[in-house]
Amino acid sequence: MSRSEHAEPTIGLREQKKRRTQLDLCMAARRLTVEHGLDATTVEDIVRAVGVSPRTFFNYYETKIDAVVGPVGEIGTPHLREQFVAGGPTGVLMHDLTWLFASGFESESEVREGISLVAEIIKTEPRVLAAFVAYGVRLETSLGELLSARLTDDITPEFVSLAAGIMTTITTRAAKSSTGDPTVSLAAAMREHCAMAARLFEQPAGRKGDVPT
Repeated sequence: MSRSEHAEPTIGLREQKKRRTQLDLCMAARRLTVEHGLDATTVEDIVRAVGVSPRTFFNYYETKIDAVVGPVGEIGTPHLREQFVAGGPTGVLMHDLTWLFASGFESESEVREGISLVAEIIKTEPRVLAAFVAYGVRLETSLGELLSARLTDDITPEFVSLAAGIMTTITTRAAKSSTGDPTVSLAAAMREHCAMAARLFEQPAGRKGDVPT
């Protein structure tokens, strides 16, 4: 794999600040929900824990359930999405999707804590579980827009759905595996799982890749 394929996404300071606030609100919402329950947690509790105003909260989320689920509907940042649509950073679609999805990982410890909190919340809060299902639909829509903008040929709904499913699986499995080994970064774990997925399509030397009928 080339050096560019290992390059970590870079994010501007303004985007970092906005994402930091968005993630802080999400983590506070999750922690308070685990501690007090969803119904007993209020927007006022969440903003108090973060140290921002209710107006700031509603700049990022419409409801407290949205905050528990976290940022949805967008993959990466505007700048990174522009790079992806332009064919970057490597030119290999699977590597570039992995790079773009990995850009959502801010803090190793927070991601691991977030996974643990969500696992606790969905045990007792079916509304949050339903919201995560809705997130999957929105993620697929966003990914479809990015793929359509990048690729010149027609993108079918089936292709988009398959791509979203693969990336969700890689992201989830990478997060779980890195949780058991704090020395492995989440971005590195995603690249490793991407490489493992590629092995499914490797062809032995001298063999044709025709699918049997």
